[in-house]
Formats: sequence, C-alpha cells, structure tokens
Amino acid sequence: MAEDPDAFAVEPSPSGRFLCGGCAPHDACRLGVEIADARDDAVRFEVVCPPFWHGGPGVAHGGWIAAVFDDALNVVALRIEPRLVTKSLTVSYLRPVPVGRPVEVSARIDRHAGRQWEVSAEMTLADTALATARAELRTRRPLHFAHHQARLTRPSPSGNGPRTES
Repeated sequence: MAEDPDAFAVEPSPSGRFLCGGCAPHDACRLGVEIADARDDAVRFEVVCPPFWHGGPGVAHGGWIAAVFDDALNVVALRIEPRLVTKSLTVSYLRPVPVGRPVEVSARIDRHAGRQWEVSAEMTLADTALATARAELRTRRPLHFAHHQARLTRPSPSGNGPRTES
C-alpha cells in the first residue's frame, strides 16, 4: 500500500535541521540555508549562494533568492506547525546578492490566526538590505496532497489526455 502523502510533516532531521521533502533524505539543505539563531517568533539564518546558482557574474540568481526566502519563511513557522504550505510569496530585490559570500536572512512571524500565517524576512550583508520578502502560509487541511494527486489523474475536460499544472 502506498504511503499516505498527507502524513508528510517537516520534522527536525537527525542533525536537527528543518528540511523540505527534497533535502530531508540528504540531511542537508541544497540551497545552503542554515539556522544561526532561533527565538520563538524569529529565526536568523546564514546563507551562502553556491556558484552554480549565479544569475550574472558573481551575483545570485533571483530564483535562488526566492527559494531561500520560501525556505526561511516556512522554517520560522515550521518550528511551531509542521504541516505548512506557501499560499503566496512576494520578493523585493534591492541590491545584487553576492555568490560565495555569507549573507544573513532574518525571518519572523508577523501574525498567526487559525490556519493563516503571515511571515516576513530580510536578506542582508554587513547591515545592508539586499532583498526582502513577505509570505502567506497556510496550515494544510487534511487530504491536501491526496486532493492534488486526484486532480492530476482526472481526465482533462477535452478528453485529450492528462491535465498538466504549471
């Protein structure tokens, strides 16, 4: 019998990290996100953009920056609620982020009510803001992933094959 996808929850790894489903089997974040300090409603991370994530000469790709923010913004709330999904993510790119140099990401919970979480973060280098982000997270409803799988297996309305989602 297949494993229940809705039983998935982000729990600390053997080394104590909060890792996504893709990184958990390796017990290492492939984005380079590491917790440096944690309080109840805020977490500080040290992050280094690997060279293979460069977007231009010596600067991080914007997709890497957005992925780091998505990870950090979830981790700050995952310490309290292990069944979260991102509803929306907004990133403001202020200055180039260097490749290969440690930068700091500070993430905090701004508001939590019921299933709704509002979180924000800032990426800095030597007290200079490089980027900021805000996200809305939701505590997953039961059967969240099961419903997703069912949508993917339903025939398309035209009958021309499986539907794809982007």
